[in-house]
Amino acid sequence: QCGKSFQQKFSFHSKEIIAISCSWCKQAFHNKVTCFMLHQIEEPCSLGAHAGVIVPPSWIIKVKKPQNFFKNPSRRKKRTSFKRRTSKKGLDDAKWQPFLIKPFPSPLIKPLLVFVNPKSGGNQGTKVLQMFMWFLNPRQVFDLSQGGPKEALELYKKVPNLRILACGGDGTVGWILSALDELKMSPQPPVAVLPLGTGNDLARTLNWGGGYTDEPITKILCHVEDGNIVQLDRWNVEVQRNFAHIREDQEEGASKLPLSVFNNYFSLGFDAHVTLEFHESREANPERFNSRFRNKMFYAGAAFSDFLQRSSRDLAKHVKIVCDGTDLTPKIQELKFQCIVFLNIPRYCAGTMPWGNTGDHRDFEPQRHDDGCIEVIGFTMASLVALQVGGHGERLHQCREVVVTTFKTIPVQVDGEPCRLAPSTLHISLRNQANMVQKIKRRTSVPLLNDPHSLPERLRIRVNRISLNDYEVLQFDKNRLREISIPVGIIVIRGDCDLETCRLYINRLQEVKIQDTVLYLVNFSFVLTRFTAVIYVLMWAIGHKFVLIFLNSFQEHLHFVTEISQDEVFILENQLLGKQAEANSGMPDIMVESIGTSGDLGSIPRSSLHGVCMFSPCLRGFPPGAPVSSHSPKTCRLGGLAILNWP
Repeated sequence: QCGKSFQQKFSFHSKEIIAISCSWCKQAFHNKVTCFMLHQIEEPCSLGAHAGVIVPPSWIIKVKKPQNFFKNPSRRKKRTSFKRRTSKKGLDDAKWQPFLIKPFPSPLIKPLLVFVNPKSGGNQGTKVLQMFMWFLNPRQVFDLSQGGPKEALELYKKVPNLRILACGGDGTVGWILSALDELKMSPQPPVAVLPLGTGNDLARTLNWGGGYTDEPITKILCHVEDGNIVQLDRWNVEVQRNFAHIREDQEEGASKLPLSVFNNYFSLGFDAHVTLEFHESREANPERFNSRFRNKMFYAGAAFSDFLQRSSRDLAKHVKIVCDGTDLTPKIQELKFQCIVFLNIPRYCAGTMPWGNTGDHRDFEPQRHDDGCIEVIGFTMASLVALQVGGHGERLHQCREVVVTTFKTIPVQVDGEPCRLAPSTLHISLRNQANMVQKIKRRTSVPLLNDPHSLPERLRIRVNRISLNDYEVLQFDKNRLREISIPVGIIVIRGDCDLETCRLYINRLQEVKIQDTVLYLVNFSFVLTRFTAVIYVLMWAIGHKFVLIFLNSFQEHLHFVTEISQDEVFILENQLLGKQAEANSGMPDIMVESIGTSGDLGSIPRSSLHGVCMFSPCLRGFPPGAPVSSHSPKTCRLGGLAILNWP
């Protein structure tokens, strides 16, 4: 603020506060009057340069852990084993979430959900996890070693414009994409990649590079926010045992693959054997594989050893490959391939391009990762060596469906996950397309810190009062109701203000009014205290009339004012103060019927209308039609709402 820098050295013995910093926007001030004023604490925070990807704290709703009030403490428990008690506790904890997400839709905000695999890239993920928690809301950063991505995706399932950042290897990306398929999110959020693995071929394809080299986190967040959304083909691999070729003297193999879906490639032969040796060695001694360089050195050593042993020299004799009805087996046996790759992306084996440039080859189309085709490539030992210096393999086919039959136990790999597969028949077909974030070469947009529209706009809402008798008579004439309403005042609130906060503003506005309004406010507060289930009855304008909508009190803070109204609030004036003693303190019955005439309003328990608020003009997004049950809150867009007198 003052333009001066902070001192470089601090005394640990001094208790003086040197600087004041905001944990959200990261702005720092000297603890001096010339630099920082106390009134700045109450000013709204802009959330800094990355406001477009940060989940605002107002979206996080704390949830209290439910307790079992019906549990009898005097009842004697049966003794159970420690293992059983631990598993039950873990199951209960898995069902309960300490918070939920209530988003405020905005076209300028692209909330980012970050998943970090701390074991990827030589345990480099632990450092990345801490940095993302510093720059973002800790509630939007998740450690994949603590249960996987599914629970976090369920929390953020309804957040609009959501983007995901997968920090890990290609296997981490596939894990997240499979979780998205399982949850059937629509639209599916695009996934960006921060490469922490060893090969990172998918990250290279999407321009994210071959590995994380301590690039500033702020720069990564900018690239994720500005990246283009592209499609990525995903392929199914179905396995059926080939019992006719299983013999007792053969090497024992697995009956299924480690993964049934692949995004990068599926291969069999030499490269799968090298990957299998690396995988088995890492499982036996994980402490020896704690850096990307050491992992690549082991790959090179295993490849050289397998080259000398020539373990895959007879691969062509034990496989049969049919692509879109074309049998490629004769050509494979003629050229004596020792490795066959089914490639979905241009990159392979830590950045090489085995398909090469097809500009001078008229028989094939240029390779793409979103064309619904898979490329089939064969390698001899010579072409595998040439691959590391810019060469390419033998292009065999571009197809949409592949059938592979193996006649002996051979090593295979699916996106870097290897195994020894027993004689089987494999069917490869297109599964779906996933949304991915492709990094652009240069950032062209301006950070939202300088954008005046990035903050939620302030709303000016007129507060009016309507008597119950006027509502019963003029419920079909909205304009007339507005004309006879008594103005109370105007409140100015933030665009992301919830109903609970709005009620406080309305109460504060009424405190300065005349005595009869103060008397009404006292009774209104009494009703709120006694009838905790009855807080709001919302007025929804449909066509030429208003509809009453019942809202539970414990969900005030879950709904924004913008979901109810943009300009006006109508308070239904209490005219039955003398009947409060007869009011039922429980939840009123939920009725679903049409408002035909003003006499139908008598079916509503008037005790439930003491001091309630009515909002207009409309609740957007309600589907007219089917009745709404009080036991199924998901039938409405606003959770926990029940419709009273649906037209």
